[in-house]
Amino acid sequence: MTSREIKKAARELGADLVGIASTESLRYLPAEENPLSIFPQAKAVIVVGRKVLRGTLRGIEQGTDLDNSFPTFGFYELEDNFLAKTTYDITIWMEAHGFEAVPLFAYDSPSGQAIGVPVAPGKPAPNVILKYRTLAQAAGLGETGMNGLFLTPEFGPRQRFAMLLTDADVEADAPFEPRICDDCGECAIQCPLGALDADKTKPAGFAGFERSVAERDNKLCLRCKNGAIQTNEGRFRTVERVGAACGRACICALENRGATEEKFSNPFRQSEPWARDFFGNKISKNQPAVETRHV
Repeated sequence: MTSREIKKAARELGADLVGIASTESLRYLPAEENPLSIFPQAKAVIVVGRKVLRGTLRGIEQGTDLDNSFPTFGFYELEDNFLAKTTYDITIWMEAHGFEAVPLFAYDSPSGQAIGVPVAPGKPAPNVILKYRTLAQAAGLGETGMNGLFLTPEFGPRQRFAMLLTDADVEADAPFEPRICDDCGECAIQCPLGALDADKTKPAGFAGFERSVAERDNKLCLRCKNGAIQTNEGRFRTVERVGAACGRACICALENRGATEEKFSNPFRQSEPWARDFFGNKISKNQPAVETRHV
C-alpha cells in the first residue's frame, strides 16, 4: 500500500482533504496527546477533512439564521454523520487491505481533562486526546491562524477533521510551512467581546513550524452570542468558533486577499457585520467592544 493509494481511496470515499504524518515525527508529544499511547504499533496518522459549506454560514453572516443551517450541516451533522461515514469507510478499506486503522474524532478538548486513572504504571490516564491541529499541520494540511482556528489553503477555517492511526508504513507528507495567516488581526478587531488579544501571542503548531496565536479568553467565548456554539459535555463544553464573529472575519479577510483556493462569484461579506453583547443585545457600530466586558 502507498500513500497515493490511501489518498485516492479517501477522496473517492468523500474526503475533501487528506494528509499523512509519520508517528516517528510525533514522538516528542506528551503521552496524553500522543497517538502512540493509543496505538503503539502505529506508523502513520492519516488526517482527513470535509469542508464546511460556505452556504451554511450565510444565515449567520446576515444575522438571520443562527440555529438551523450551520449548526446542522456545518457542525454536528457534518462531524457526526458525513465525516464519520467517510472515516468509517476509509477504516473498512484499510482493514480490507490487511492494515489496522484506529478512527478518531478531532475533538477540541481543553488541557487537563483526564477521565479516570491510569490502568497501569507508566500509562497516561484516559482519555488520550490528540491535538488535531498539530497532527493536521504535521500531515501537511495547513496551520493554526492567529485566531486559533486551523486554516487550510483550500478553505481557510472551513473544514472538520478526523484521524486514523494505522500500522501501514507509508510515506508521510512534509509538514506545512505557515503562510496563510498574515496576522491582519481582523479576528481580534471584530470580536465584540474582546476575547482575542492580538498583542499577546504564543507559538502553536507542529514543532519547528509554529506560528503566533493570539491569547484567547475562553470564559468570554463561552458567553458569545455572535455565532459561536457552546458545546455539551460530550464535546468537553468547548466553543465552536468557525461561525462566530472571529471565524467569519477570518473567512472575509482571507477571501478578500485571495488567500484561499476555493473561489466564489460573490464576496462572503455582503453587508455590515452585526454584533451582540453577553445578553444578546445589539451593540452599536461605534461602541467599543471592550465595554461589553463590564455588562
